[in-house]
Amino acid sequence: MATALLLHPTPNFLSPISPTPNPRLHLHHRYRTKIPKIPFSSSSFRNGGPAEAECPVPLEQQPINEYQNLSTSFPFSWASGDLVEYCSRLIATGASFALFVGLPVASFGVFGAQSEPLKQSLYAVSSGFLVVTLAVVRMYLGWAYVGNRLLSATVEYEETGWYDGQIWVKTAEVLARDRLLGSFSCFDHDRDQLFEFG
Repeated sequence: MATALLLHPTPNFLSPISPTPNPRLHLHHRYRTKIPKIPFSSSSFRNGGPAEAECPVPLEQQPINEYQNLSTSFPFSWASGDLVEYCSRLIATGASFALFVGLPVASFGVFGAQSEPLKQSLYAVSSGFLVVTLAVVRMYLGWAYVGNRLLSATVEYEETGWYDGQIWVKTAEVLARDRLLGSFSCFDHDRDQLFEFG
């Protein structure tokens, strides 16, 4: 074991993942363990790796960097947490919008608001649901876009501000890394969390 550690001092992110013998992990998708986040500061994920030395795609348009930016930005980072945290943030967003925006607008928009508080509160709750639905759809579209770019064998990019439509074919190492990250990170969030609340 000690000689194996000396022979491979750096972790290999492309090694196959062995199946876990724990039967609890296969009961339901909510009970499986979380995949630890990989630090993106290593040279294998930036433009310094040997497989990416000839990569012509600008840094901000590389799918791995788009994933990193998306996973730390608001509100897309909500989907990378657990289900309870995700739902509580959506409920808090909808309730605060309904209370602070929907209710005042409904009180000024309904004639005879003092006589119809049920109609006023129904309009406020509807506005909260609308905002939550828009947030969920926006998160889904963002994760689906980055996930598709990670799983694709080619990367479309622009070198300048004008559309010049360049296409780069990923190397085998970059393709394996991106597909592993995309299948376990992006599409795992899409299926499991994004539409469970909405």
